[in-house]
Amino acid sequence: MENNKNDYIRNGYLYDLDHRDNLIDDIPFYIDYAHNYSKHVLELGCGTGRVSIELAKSGFQVTGIDLSKEMLKVYKEKIENLPKDIKSRIIIQQGNMTNFNFDNKYSLIIAPFRVFQALTKDTDIKNCLNCINRYLEDNGVFIINVFRPNKVLDDSWVSNENIQWEQEDPRTGNYVIKKDLRERIDTVNQIIYPKFIYEIKHKNGNIETIIEELELKYYYYDQLKNLLEENNFIVIEEYGWYDKSTIVNGRELIMICKKKGSYSV
Repeated sequence: MENNKNDYIRNGYLYDLDHRDNLIDDIPFYIDYAHNYSKHVLELGCGTGRVSIELAKSGFQVTGIDLSKEMLKVYKEKIENLPKDIKSRIIIQQGNMTNFNFDNKYSLIIAPFRVFQALTKDTDIKNCLNCINRYLEDNGVFIINVFRPNKVLDDSWVSNENIQWEQEDPRTGNYVIKKDLRERIDTVNQIIYPKFIYEIKHKNGNIETIIEELELKYYYYDQLKNLLEENNFIVIEEYGWYDKSTIVNGRELIMICKKKGSYSV
């Protein structure tokens, strides 16, 4: 997967300042499924360890893979001061979720918060699902989470800068404003091209601007479900939010899957 977008090279160290509900409410959701299904969790696109660390704190062995060296640098810094027993349950690998290799299989594989949407090419999408199928135990569970478009997206999705959140950075005392610029959309291939703009007001009065470009594929409900079924998965549960509320009109598309042939009604 060759792509200079979605790399978080410039803003990885700011990622954990985002305290929106969909980056908080999903953690107990994954912990719950780990209790039900897993001894060893594989997280695709683990980033700064937002989910993985909490799973490890809850007693689970966690392997995290991510392409972004900057995000993994933050992850490694975060676990340095963790107790040894928690740290020992964490494995971090820099790699591509379209082509990964491990020595063992996993009873739970998760792709949280938009991670899967970073794959925009059909070959990358298929390769990723093939890898998941290969490394998921026969009775294991794969969980995928993408955002749900609230309508059929068109050129009206494009918009000027909007403030997504603002937060003081407790590490530095700098004030950070994150803006979302919806620059363009490809409605044929269903890819959006947002820019994340970070305006950092330093304590000395200087203002720094960091721009991160993203490229994300979006899915409608039927498309995501069909894609999973066409790639040897069966959806056994589906939700619209992390409280397990109905997927109908939910803000998110959350699908819990098993491999075909390993699940019977």
